[in-house]
Parts: sequence; structure tokens; C-alpha cells
Amino acid sequence: MRDTAQERGTDMTAAGETPLVTILMGTRNGAPHLREQLDSLARQTQSRWRLWVGDDGSTDTTRQILTDFAASVPQEVRLLDGPGKGVAGNFLALLCHPDLPPGPVAFSDQDDIWYPHRLARALDRLSEAGEGVALYCSRTELGTDPDRPRATSPLWQRPPSFRNALIQTVAGGNTMVLSEGGVTLARSAGLDPLPAFHDWWFYQLVSGSGGKILYDAQPTLFYRQHHHNQLGRNRGFAARYARFGTIWQGRYHHWITRNVRALQRNSHLLTAENQAILAEFAALRRCKGPQVIAGWQRLGLHRQGRLETALMAGAAMLGRI
Repeated sequence: MRDTAQERGTDMTAAGETPLVTILMGTRNGAPHLREQLDSLARQTQSRWRLWVGDDGSTDTTRQILTDFAASVPQEVRLLDGPGKGVAGNFLALLCHPDLPPGPVAFSDQDDIWYPHRLARALDRLSEAGEGVALYCSRTELGTDPDRPRATSPLWQRPPSFRNALIQTVAGGNTMVLSEGGVTLARSAGLDPLPAFHDWWFYQLVSGSGGKILYDAQPTLFYRQHHHNQLGRNRGFAARYARFGTIWQGRYHHWITRNVRALQRNSHLLTAENQAILAEFAALRRCKGPQVIAGWQRLGLHRQGRLETALMAGAAMLGRI
């Protein structure tokens, strides 16, 4: 893999020049669709990028595909061994790597297809937002065949907020780009304790710190659906049924617990208002009964849909959240 001092020396961005973006990708036995994803990176209209890949013990041809891709593009491609701690652990290990260059960071799955404008559009939005902590994210087109997408991810109507982020993420990590300030924030939070999902964590951390969430209604990639997806689709009856299945089975409670522990460990990074919201939310999770619903209403905790907010508040009343 190319990783020369000369290439690393391109980090400095001249005045008015588009910043160099570091793309972080997590892989594990991704050979079936990896080359399509890599080719879509090469087709980006914004060509100032480098790719860092954390491979979590692939036993197929994933590493060879990455080696071949590195030889075919002028950009830096660096392959690192993943920590073997799941998807969140892999991405956060890359983000917190001591040699990570400065600048914005984009996140990539191993099996999607980025549309050519994906990076350029994100950087334009981040530039418009000015300096500071910001997180760009977007909608996606979904399906099994990129030539015939079956659906588009939901168009959320309520603005992103920490009160929403505590119980829901508004976008997948495969659409996210952190500003340089957002990268600094996430790196300062570190790796321990490990949250449930890296994308949910970035939404919580940036919104909780008072940073900007830049939600783009235009899809910027094709999100491939299959049984290996960590979360998959987020709309329709089947998705809603599966989501409440995770609540009944206790998995959602486990995810929330991991997120709350990570937020409590990093509460100094949150605004005073959001520190108070987090403290009361954590206290409500130790309670049952109608007082929990009253507490949720007082805090303004919500999902993007009113029905799902009501159903989740009911689950919280039973101690399932």
C-alpha cells in the first residue's frame, strides 16, 4: 500500500483549495461487493482524498482487492489491521489512530456505491457551515441492485437534536462526514467505553456538544441491503417490526446502556443543558411506570415519528429502554 512521506505531505491545503479528505473504511470478508465500492470512490468529482482501511481479519480476497486498487489510483491507500472489536471498534480505532492526518473525515462501508457528488456535496455543506464542530449526513437509496433501487431512506421532518439522538440516529455512518472540528471532538472522546454504533455515537456526540448536524435530503449513495447489514432499512412495517423486536429481546436496552456509559464518561464534552438531559435520561432508565412517560415528555425525548415516539415511551415505562 502506498504510504509515502511525500503523499502525507499533501495535507496542507492552500487558501481556497478543497480540503483533503480522509476516508475511513471498515472491512471484513467484503470481497463480493468491495471492488464496486472502491470504483465509486475513484469516480468522485472531489478527487482530493486518501483511503485508510481497517480490515478485521478477512479470510477471503478482500486484502488483495485493496492492494490491486491501491496500485490503480494516484491517491494514498493505507491498510491497517482492525482491532477485532466489531464495526464501531474498527471505525473508532481508525479515527483515533495517532497518525491520522488533519482535516475532515468521511466514513465508508465496504459494499455500497457512492454517487460521484457524494464527497463534493458534503464538503460544500461543511464549508457553508463555517469552522467548528459539524457532522454532515444524508439520505440513501436502498436495494439489492444498484441499477434498480427499491426505496429511499426516510425524509425526516423534525430537526436533528440531542433529545432525538439519545434514542435514534437520523442517518447511517456510510453517509457521514465529520468536519475537522468534529474529528477533534470524536478523537478526544476516545475508544473506551465503546458505544453501540459509531454513527449513532457521532450524532450523539456532535449534537450533545452543541455542534451542527447538516442533514441532506438528497441521497448520496446506494445502500446495499442484505442479511449482513448492521441495522438495514429504517422504514416500513417490516423495519418497524424488527426494531421493536430488538426492544423486546433486550438488545435495544443494551445499546442504549453502552451509549449512555460512553456519554457519561465524556459528559465534559457536552453543553450544560445536554449534561442535565443526559443525567435525567439515565435516571429515568432506572424507573418504571407512568412517571417515565411524564419524564420523557418533560425532556422532549422523541423519535422522528410520533407513533414510534409513543411506542418507545411505552417500552421505557416497562423498563425496556
